[in-house]
Amino acid sequence: MRHTFTAMTYNLWGGWDLDSRSPALTALLELRAPDLLGVQELHPDSRDIVDAALPHHRRVNDEAPGWTKHSNLWWDTNVFDYLTHGFIDVGIRSEAAGLFWVQLRSKLLPETPPLTFATAHLTWPGHPDEVETDRSPRTDQARNIATALDELAGDRPILFTADMNDHARPMWAMYDGGFREPFGALGRTCPPTHPVTPRFDRVARWEGVQTVEKALDWIFFRGPVTPHNAEVIEYFHQGIAPSDHKPVMATFQLSHPTTH
Repeated sequence: MRHTFTAMTYNLWGGWDLDSRSPALTALLELRAPDLLGVQELHPDSRDIVDAALPHHRRVNDEAPGWTKHSNLWWDTNVFDYLTHGFIDVGIRSEAAGLFWVQLRSKLLPETPPLTFATAHLTWPGHPDEVETDRSPRTDQARNIATALDELAGDRPILFTADMNDHARPMWAMYDGGFREPFGALGRTCPPTHPVTPRFDRVARWEGVQTVEKALDWIFFRGPVTPHNAEVIEYFHQGIAPSDHKPVMATFQLSHPTTH
């Protein structure tokens, strides 16, 4: 037997323009309704929007501040059962930021090993420390994440959703840890995920800085889980984008250990 499910990673852009964006965010989530959702740049109000848009889902309920102001993880309770969750400091340079994870059991294939589902938001290149030193901390952060996930899950299935804030060395660090991403695994290149253009509800301006389209948002996988499709979602609702990032969504398959 096999269990096919969808997973999405999404940078929700904090509270920026959230009043104008909330109908678009609601509409997108209701339309796509991923089985698993990992988010970055979470805000208490956007958390409530996700809760309302995905009524069959549950998220990690933890009083630690990072689960409200940085990241959280949602899963469809018709598809997965909750086992446990946790947080690991992996050197991300923001208070209460780190690796957020939950372990889930497939309801369709409860005999399969638990799935570790995790998310993180690597340090922004404009962080004052990086501006001062001209040295990126993201490669070390990615290595720490790969090590932490290995210790959590070993050879069991892992999905890691992330805003990598980079396109090269941190990616390679994940590859060195045995992780892959669905676009490459399917023989494709990933389209840009940031910035969303055009943004009809507000004009984004970076004075004196060239705005370059790039792929920052990724879903990594390792272990007995197989990608079957991947998409960078283009979506506007009444001319407004839900975020300045595009969500990435992929279809994966868990297999029974005896399946060949």
